[in-house]
Amino acid sequence: MDQDENVKKNLEVLEELKRKGVNYDLRICPKCKSASIQIMDVVGIYSPLSPTRAVCKKCGWVGRAVIEMTNRRIDELDEEMLEDIINIVSEDEKEK
Repeated sequence: MDQDENVKKNLEVLEELKRKGVNYDLRICPKCKSASIQIMDVVGIYSPLSPTRAVCKKCGWVGRAVIEMTNRRIDELDEEMLEDIINIVSEDEKEK
């Protein structure tokens, strides 16, 4: 499954939850856009006292920052911040 298919699948899940009245933030892998993210600490289990890392079960990506997709309503300030982030990421991609 490629990134576009993973994004579509994630959107479908979030839309279905929204129809049921459930607001949800879905963690996704920044590499493959899969929602198969597991949060672990350095020993392999989650603990609020130890540093955590995210592991993608689909592609094997490991890191600390994940992307979150949400079905929550966003306000103007959130929208402006999101546009700034998209612009920064787009500029970074052009430089590569």
